[in-house]
Amino acid sequence: MPQDRLKAAALELAGRGWHVFPLRPGTTEPAIRDWAARATTNPWRIVRCWDAGPFNIGLVPCVSGLLVLDLLPAAPGEEPPAPFRGPGIADGADVLAVLLDEQQGRLPVETYSVHGPAGRLQYYFTHPEACPPAASRPLPWHVEVRCTGAYVPAAGSVTEDGAFVPLHDGPVAPAPPWLLARR
Repeated sequence: MPQDRLKAAALELAGRGWHVFPLRPGTTEPAIRDWAARATTNPWRIVRCWDAGPFNIGLVPCVSGLLVLDLLPAAPGEEPPAPFRGPGIADGADVLAVLLDEQQGRLPVETYSVHGPAGRLQYYFTHPEACPPAASRPLPWHVEVRCTGAYVPAAGSVTEDGAFVPLHDGPVAPAPPWLLARR
């Protein structure tokens, strides 16, 4: 993606109050040390940074008031663990569907969301606390919650495997109770 479009995407995310920092061009790896402390919403700092290179965009959920449900694709040839092995279960989105069915839960898909390379899906939610504590019970295979001490590659970022693009560019919904209960 051209440098100006990456800079515009970083500025747009920061305009929502979301703290961003540079990722190495073409990757999802931080381009700076202390990325959590240096993430910013300051337009001047963002322009200065992205004028220096075509950096991808990292987003720090916790300081942005967000909790991101990150549904990861399986690696080629990777099979789910025993509790989730079965027809139609191939990645984190399928595992989440099984969990929601078991709990009679619902995923509020009308929240801001991002489609990433190889079928990766990110659903953004607000949360009622400044930062939820680390997960007390881990989530299942390829279903991850990103908040405290984490970052996500944000919309606008491009890797050799594909781009991170908004799937639903709407407001951010509150985190569903079933998800908060797993924190």
